[in-house]
Amino acid sequence: MPGKTGSSSSIIVHLVGDVGPRRIEYGEEPESLFAMAHQKVKDADIAFCQLERNFSTRGCLQYRYHPSWQGRVHPDNVRSLVFGGFNVVSHASNHCFDYGPESLLDTIDVLRRNNIQVVGVGKDIAEARKPAIAERKGIKVGFLAYCSILPAEAEAREEKPGCVPMRISTYFESNDFAPGMPPKIVTIPWEEDVLAMEEDIRKLRKKADVVIVSMHWGMHHIPGALAMYQRKVGHLAIDAGADLVVGHHDHLIKGIEIYKGRAIFYEVGNFAEETPWHVKPPPGVRAGRSSPKYRKWQTEPGWERYSGHPDTRHSMIVKCIAGKKGINKVSFLPVTINRRAEPELLSRSDTRFGELLSYIEPWCKELGTTLTVDGEEVVMRQSSV
Repeated sequence: MPGKTGSSSSIIVHLVGDVGPRRIEYGEEPESLFAMAHQKVKDADIAFCQLERNFSTRGCLQYRYHPSWQGRVHPDNVRSLVFGGFNVVSHASNHCFDYGPESLLDTIDVLRRNNIQVVGVGKDIAEARKPAIAERKGIKVGFLAYCSILPAEAEAREEKPGCVPMRISTYFESNDFAPGMPPKIVTIPWEEDVLAMEEDIRKLRKKADVVIVSMHWGMHHIPGALAMYQRKVGHLAIDAGADLVVGHHDHLIKGIEIYKGRAIFYEVGNFAEETPWHVKPPPGVRAGRSSPKYRKWQTEPGWERYSGHPDTRHSMIVKCIAGKKGINKVSFLPVTINRRAEPELLSRSDTRFGELLSYIEPWCKELGTTLTVDGEEVVMRQSSV
């Protein structure tokens, strides 16, 4: 039974990162994507993921800024999420508008028809800002979602579909008197977007026992690195009343911070991101331009279906025990991604369990967080000063 490990006065919430199902395009059953993880996901009363694909056959590829041609898949791929046990989804990402408004609105409709709540996107900015509230055992968990990775026209506006923006300004400052030295990169969130987020959280705080904020943000493909704005926005969300902040987009798990007793997961990694880099894109689609220092890897034989850097195989399920007064405990379950882009839970006895901890611990330590293994879970604590 879902939530059977929680008490009668608490529930379990599981949260994961990027999910991009395209099993039908590979000629396979959508349910197979979560064959090795769905039972664990369904142990929770509520399960959340970040959706990286549009479920639609309509729309036109947008060429305004580095479009992702694989961002649209057959609507029946939603069966992956249904079988996986997800009932709340954020679609606020740089891929939500890859094929324009028709494809985005189709995706919202497909999710809702399959009893999956969607947050962070809508037919206009008012709908996109509406929270998703899931209630179990009388405990209400509210979700909000924001996106800082914003290709042109991805944000929702009045009478325009899109996602909820958390826009960022970028500046460069000299770090050295010698010309040509690498500059300091200063990133500052737009005040109007911060104020809107804070108001969203305060309103939701009055309706829900637990408030969870999803953020599509960060610096992809660069190990451990956080942009300046991330800590600022994460802290402001907690200050406004959020109980937990969960980030995604970077494709690499990153550090976890405990701020005022509440956890900020800056990046939880891919969970089931089927990215067909081995398939030739349509004419006119330019190649990616992300960090050349980190994208020099060669695809390993047999890994064509999941051909990113080996570090992207680290992942996790965030586990929350929640009650009427908020979150009682937060931990994470280590996960590995196999060569078919499928998530597999790791047991404590698996050497990859320890490898994942060794990978993430330095980033956590920098943020003042220590990790402790508790059974098959990892618990975070704020380091004593």
